[in-house]
Amino acid sequence: MVKDPDASIKDALQNNLNKVIKKLGLSGKAQVQEITKKTAFGDLCTPIFQIAKENKKNPIELAKEIAENFPKDDYVTNVTSEGGFVNYTLERGHYSKIVLEAILTNEKFFASDIYKNQKIIVEHTSANPNGPIHIGNFRGSIIGDSYARILKTVGAKVRTHFYIDDLGHQVPVCVIGYDLLKRNNLVSSDVKIDYYLGQIYGITHTMYDIQKLKQDLKSKYDITLGKNLYWLQKNEVELLNSKAIPAEELKEYQKRFDFLLSIQNDIYKRFKSLYDNIKSCLEKEQVDLPKAVPDLNRKYQEQEKTTVKIVRATCEAAISGHKEELGLLGITFDKFDWEADLQWSGKVFDALSTLEKNGYIIKDGKARLFESNKAANLKGAREYLNLKKTYEVPNGMLITSTGDTLYLLRDIPYSLEKVDQYNSDKVFNVIGKPQELTQIQLNLTLRALGRSDAANKLWHLNYEYMELKGALTTMSARRLQYITPLDLYMKTKEAVLESFLKERDYPEEEKEEIAKTVAVGAIKYSIIAVGLLKKLIFDPQEVISLNNNTSPFIQYAFARSQSILAKTDFKWKKTDQDSLTHLQEEEEWLLVQSLVKLPEIIRSAATQIKPELICNYLFEVAILYNKFYDNHRVLDASTKELIQARLALTYATGLVLSSGLQILGIDSPNRM
Repeated sequence: MVKDPDASIKDALQNNLNKVIKKLGLSGKAQVQEITKKTAFGDLCTPIFQIAKENKKNPIELAKEIAENFPKDDYVTNVTSEGGFVNYTLERGHYSKIVLEAILTNEKFFASDIYKNQKIIVEHTSANPNGPIHIGNFRGSIIGDSYARILKTVGAKVRTHFYIDDLGHQVPVCVIGYDLLKRNNLVSSDVKIDYYLGQIYGITHTMYDIQKLKQDLKSKYDITLGKNLYWLQKNEVELLNSKAIPAEELKEYQKRFDFLLSIQNDIYKRFKSLYDNIKSCLEKEQVDLPKAVPDLNRKYQEQEKTTVKIVRATCEAAISGHKEELGLLGITFDKFDWEADLQWSGKVFDALSTLEKNGYIIKDGKARLFESNKAANLKGAREYLNLKKTYEVPNGMLITSTGDTLYLLRDIPYSLEKVDQYNSDKVFNVIGKPQELTQIQLNLTLRALGRSDAANKLWHLNYEYMELKGALTTMSARRLQYITPLDLYMKTKEAVLESFLKERDYPEEEKEEIAKTVAVGAIKYSIIAVGLLKKLIFDPQEVISLNNNTSPFIQYAFARSQSILAKTDFKWKKTDQDSLTHLQEEEEWLLVQSLVKLPEIIRSAATQIKPELICNYLFEVAILYNKFYDNHRVLDASTKELIQARLALTYATGLVLSSGLQILGIDSPNRM
């Protein structure tokens, strides 16, 4: 891997500095580094304080002595000292020649091998297969996809995984409703499949809860709450007062009744036809949902062939919708992992058995709890997880009182599989902040199993959820109220078409294509740019602004560069490299200095797990290019050499902007 030009220039200065230190008979080291605050003292500097202390010298006098002995070469025009610093003023023409030549002759100049041959898994999205992806987990999709791309750019061998949670309560509820509609030829074909399954889930779940409420009242107090098992009437609440239900319990029943009545009426208003169809199917077959749901789940866990076929078909239909929606934004996966496969393999109960054998299980009837805090005191655990010694880690529930396995237990063998099967060096679980405790407990279970090696490879890539600005309701899967990636895309695309594209004299087909590219970029960029742990309020108007730190602002700067190049037959030739020394203006100089930073920024984004660093950098480059564009002529510059040099600078800027966006999974239109 070729060293990036910025590192090469700093290395050349560092070598000269080392020679001066040796010449002066000094012990210790000093480093050439960036100037933290822009001053008139130079472009790079070396603080002398530490080496002066080691050699018992005055730092101001030593800095002056080093500056006076620093060799003169093509890299610097001046070396001075000021207040204990050695300051280097770079020779602009020579510097520009080195930087732009490196960019123009190697379009992948920003790539590095700092993670060469590291095997890394990034698991993200992992939405439940009983409805559409919503913006709660969609932010994780963007973060996971962009970080995987960054890791590949620095040499890692990356695999992206999607974990399909096909066990638990939510899937059989959806499967029963969907299967009833299919068997009665009532399936609608005019709704996107994952959205349709989400509607079925919400409706069937509501009827499940209503039937469960009525069964509870019948068995415990012999109260028949209306004739229809799957429907509540407002006046039925009066029947609760007809028997001697204890006051506190009555209050809870009334609260439960009001909650379910509210959900039922809310959903029914919006999905009347589907609600009636599912209800009629349930009534026709007299389905006992509170019995049928766990029964179907049990059969699936026991791999009953017919059940497996039905459940898998429903889940695969939902996942196909997820793939389609994420594909619209250029997000794909290397592998989809099924949770049930781990259960069927026996690895889930093997993990439980080992935890019990190692003394980390608390039994409570059928329930099983993991002693998290006991595991937290294992060697290295608190340090790795950054847990204070005084923090008591709550116990983790592995098996419920009804004997059902929970996510935490099932995720133990999955974590080991991600590490062992692929011989992974790191595994990033991109999961939202509400799962923070669960991820700590998961890490501790691996340590309790004696697999601290695997635990030390797990990273929780934590993020806050996002909301849509102006959304009238709080997101709730139960009420079928959620914002999907497609919703964001359509709102953003409409905003693009209605803003800066409306007055453009472009063919409608081209407008549509530009709007799609800009909308996708705006969505992705806005999610990445704010940082992972900051709450995001998504505003379609703000994310397409041409004045702020947005993807369209950067795409517009790129389009400006391409509009200039489109008027020429520019091609870079090595024989033109001397023309680059003509770039001497301040705006040119600042832009060149900025372009060279892309490799360093990408390395920092990878090692610090901060994709937003790339966004901030690209915004800065776009600002500097716009200043150059506004202040200097390119095609009619004063000399032929300056025209060629400015075309080269324009081309290099376009390459940096488009490459930086591409690393984030964002395309750049040639005109906007």
